[in-house]
Amino acid sequence: MSRQVNYFYEFGPFRLDPKEHTLLRSGQPIPLRPKVFDILLVLIENRGHLVDKEQLMSLVWTEQFVEDGNINKNISMLRRALGESDNGQQFIETVPKRGYRFIADVRQVNDDEAPPSQSTQAPTRRFDRHRVPFLVVPTLLIAAVACFVLIREARLSRTPLITSIVVLPLKNLSSDPAEEYFADGMTDALIGDLAQIGALRVISRTSAMHYKGANKSLPEIARELKVDAVVEGTVQRSGDRVHVRAQLIHAASDSHLWAAEYDRDLRDALDLQSEVARSIASEVRIKITPAEQRLLVPKRVIAREAVDNYLQGRYLMGKREQLPKAIEYFQSAIKEDPTYAPAYAGLATCYNSQGSVVFGALPPTEARRWAEEAAVKALQLDGSLSEAHAALGYAYHYTWNWAAAEQALKRAIEINPNSSEAHSMYSRHLLAKGRAEEAIAEANRAQELDPHSLYMSTVRGFVLTNLRRYDEAIEQLRRVIALDPNNYAAHWFLGNAYANDRRFTEAIATSERAVLLSNREPSALGVLGRCYGLAGRKVEANKTLDELLELNRRRYVTPVAMVHVYIGLGDKDRAFAWLEKAYQERSNLMAFLKVEPMADPLRSDPRFDDLLRRMGLPQ
Repeated sequence: MSRQVNYFYEFGPFRLDPKEHTLLRSGQPIPLRPKVFDILLVLIENRGHLVDKEQLMSLVWTEQFVEDGNINKNISMLRRALGESDNGQQFIETVPKRGYRFIADVRQVNDDEAPPSQSTQAPTRRFDRHRVPFLVVPTLLIAAVACFVLIREARLSRTPLITSIVVLPLKNLSSDPAEEYFADGMTDALIGDLAQIGALRVISRTSAMHYKGANKSLPEIARELKVDAVVEGTVQRSGDRVHVRAQLIHAASDSHLWAAEYDRDLRDALDLQSEVARSIASEVRIKITPAEQRLLVPKRVIAREAVDNYLQGRYLMGKREQLPKAIEYFQSAIKEDPTYAPAYAGLATCYNSQGSVVFGALPPTEARRWAEEAAVKALQLDGSLSEAHAALGYAYHYTWNWAAAEQALKRAIEINPNSSEAHSMYSRHLLAKGRAEEAIAEANRAQELDPHSLYMSTVRGFVLTNLRRYDEAIEQLRRVIALDPNNYAAHWFLGNAYANDRRFTEAIATSERAVLLSNREPSALGVLGRCYGLAGRKVEANKTLDELLELNRRRYVTPVAMVHVYIGLGDKDRAFAWLEKAYQERSNLMAFLKVEPMADPLRSDPRFDDLLRRMGLPQ
């Protein structure tokens, strides 16, 4: 039986093995990136003939987006690997504005040491099509393309399939620890760019940051997050220059798939992360849609001060006590560059947080108005910002603009399918409209994308409570508290879940803890007052009500807190009076009135139906 004969290409001191995807120089391996090797193979198999840039794109980047500049960079790397300068043409001839031609002598050698085939001399003039029968050239071209495709497919079959990824926090190599915000911001930007690729599941920022400084191996981290690959690297800022090194690692084998270094001006820092994302996408076996390709194209140069202030704002916006400072940084970024859309999107997100039931620093109507204005401005400048669509959907949801809210949130998810924040907000929107199964599916997706985020877990507990799945909600919120015993929101929601399940002893103990942890936040006091009232402890319920009324004279207090206590005391008329105030100011929790178990004692009253009708949420 005959055996299959493998072959090699030899030129100068080099031997290229198409099957093993290796290049040797005098018997020593020369490291080449996969795309650089593929370019070399295409040029050798078409030696003596011009290979134009479009042909290279179609043969080497069959499934990914590539820019003309990327081909030039890979050719430059190939020249260096072969030992020639960018201007040298010992092996590769550049045909300006057209493409490249491999001009060195090439011998094809079989692995059984058969005598080498006759040397192929590179032509010194343009190929004369009139001297050859007209079918020869297309036949040779088809054969060359078919051969390359077979070789490429064989290599791809050995390349690990990657459908999920985590970007670990980039290590700050700057001498100043105060630059930590910059490294975190660059990490955030890279996560955001990769997250826009729908074929990849990209772990969200909160869970990625969970591993900052963690003493765990990459395979261990990957197993915990259930991802195929890990991106890690370093960032160093020196004055107005930024140096980034990144590498892609296959988690199961702990093997390197790709690595690169970049040096850019600070003005190009965020677009640099888009370039890294494109490079990573080209190395993994995924398809990128034309819309996703457009999202990863560099936007424009931004003022250095605007970039710096924006990254400072991103660093602070996840910290409750630092939200006002984050807003100042975003405003400073806008002052430096009034057309910088991401800064407006960050500002909108901060305003929404300040008007939320958890933070409650601003009256909802005021916070939503500012958030909407900032989000609309961001989208006028750049309609492709998922965060801006999500922030606008958030604001519309709490102002009961239901159709516009759903449209904005769905658009946010369409642009960034890996946005845990957008999925989480959409779950609450679906919940408010009574679409139970869709709501829990979106909450589950948010938690899957951000498994270490206690906020996502807490929101899922809130959704389960309002779906009246109390056992699951209680278990979910207890897990959050086990990880963070001082989590105010988890205690607050858990107390409410216990009360709805009529487990009043546990409800009171948990709600008292929520009041303590929140420094007597009105929303937590309202739930505690209801728990006291439902448990028959009227004296404590009335004392809690007095405290809320006194607070209301000095600061903003959500009317829903009063509604809770009056329901606990069984005073429906006063409960409806405060519900009307909550309606007038569009209090946050009013959005969930259709499904909120707390309101069950009021549902049989015609006033309740009228309220829902006016909100656009008929029962």
